[in-house]
Amino acid sequence: MAIEIVTRRGHGHATFIRAAVAAALLATLAGCATFGEPVPPPPSLAEIVESAKAGQSPQQIIERMQRSHAVYRLPASELAKLREQGVPDAVIDYMQRVHLDVVRFEESVRARSFYGPGWGPWGPAYGWRDPFWPYRRRF
Repeated sequence: MAIEIVTRRGHGHATFIRAAVAAALLATLAGCATFGEPVPPPPSLAEIVESAKAGQSPQQIIERMQRSHAVYRLPASELAKLREQGVPDAVIDYMQRVHLDVVRFEESVRARSFYGPGWGPWGPAYGWRDPFWPYRRRF
């Protein structure tokens, strides 16, 4: 008496591919859905000055900037003008800190995309072996 094992070749791969396509489609459609309230527009510099002159606390102005995810790329001369117009130091410090955080993030993304995944400025990352390492041209 012989035991015969029957496998259906090809059907497992097709099912996997269908499931992967369906998952990618669902993830794409889920990304289109809006969750929560919409982000308000960022306050202009004139509105920030008006809020400061109206007596709003620095924390209230900062919270408004945080809700709108505002980033102000201003030179030091513009920040000095805001200070002369009565904007509190805490608000100006917050604006500068957010700007620097964004610049650092953009630079880290640029560096990663330049060197590629698993690469750093000195070669492959620890624990990752590039099979073409001896053949790569070094600059």
